[in-house]
Amino acid sequence: MSTGIYDESQIKLLEKVDISPNIEVIITFLDDRLPQKPVTDKTKELLALSGTWNDDRSVDEMIKEIYESRTIPEGKGENIYARNY
Repeated sequence: MSTGIYDESQIKLLEKVDISPNIEVIITFLDDRLPQKPVTDKTKELLALSGTWNDDRSVDEMIKEIYESRTIPEGKGENIYARNY
C-alpha cells in the first residue's frame, strides 16, 4: 500500500511505486477536516474521575478482602471462595 498527498489538483505519492500496465488502482480519501464532536460537561465529569488507582494495601491484602467479602447463601455448602492467607 502506498500513501500520497492530494494538493487540490493531483495526488503526489510519498514513495516510488512500480506500476505495471493494466493494474487496478484504488484511491481512498481520508478527510481530516471533519467537524470534531464538542466535549460535553458529562465528558469532562467522566475525565475528571480518571487516573491511577491509589491504595496503601498490598495486592495480597486486597485479594484477601475480596475473597472474605464473598458469601454463599445459607444451606448451600461451605464458602468455596475461602482461601488460606
